[in-house]
Amino acid sequence: MLTVPPGAYPLKGFAYLCSHPNLNARVGGFLAGASALCMTGILALAFFTFRSQLNFVGHSLVGVGVAGKVVTCCLILAEASVIVYLVFKQTMQILQRKLFTMVLHDQGVFAVRPLTDTERSGLREYMQTPKAQHAAEQEHGSTISGIAKRAAQTVAMTAMTSAPASIIPLLPVLISLTAGDKATVPFMSHYLRMRGLQSYAEQQAVADTHKLAYTQFGVMAAFLTSAPIASWAFVFSNTVGAALWAADLEKRDVQLFTDQTTSEV
Repeated sequence: MLTVPPGAYPLKGFAYLCSHPNLNARVGGFLAGASALCMTGILALAFFTFRSQLNFVGHSLVGVGVAGKVVTCCLILAEASVIVYLVFKQTMQILQRKLFTMVLHDQGVFAVRPLTDTERSGLREYMQTPKAQHAAEQEHGSTISGIAKRAAQTVAMTAMTSAPASIIPLLPVLISLTAGDKATVPFMSHYLRMRGLQSYAEQQAVADTHKLAYTQFGVMAAFLTSAPIASWAFVFSNTVGAALWAADLEKRDVQLFTDQTTSEV
């Protein structure tokens, strides 16, 4: 079977979503509600806060001329996007899981493989490496470095998997160059949980083991979500792309871990 580069799956997801009415109808309803709320938020913020924000930007940064007005408009767009994201975050995650499952079923995958003994052995071997132990200590630790690491990971994943980041052009792409593998985990999380990897540490171990493949997907997904206005739609098409990737992994019987934990997907 001819394999598809992981970086191509976000593009495949977009094409697949556009060509399947049963999927884009679900996404369209969500986008209509989110867009309506976002537009309401933009108008409200512009009416009630534009002058005060312009004065703040003008006195603190670039003046009240054209540059100041452009910066203020960008701030208002970002604020409205963040409000919409916080309001619809849970609904969006539920819809993403439903889309993921629907695509798997469309691809003929109704039940995924449980972890094999080899995969479990490879996972245990990887989790005992100094790198994995150090990451686990930082993830769960209460030290300043641990808290900072968790905060940085949260910012990176949020920026690359949600629409508000597109207010700053290409910000998701810049982040993906150093954290693309981590930002792919939320898109593949549903599949990894189905395989039996419930904790974030175990799911991150997959991303570390297949770092190149996960980074390729993450960079392309970030590039798409950096598109202004259309970024909300690309969040869902990236989810569809991840489901197509997961379906191909199942059809090819690709192992997530080996005893050497060096394989690539």
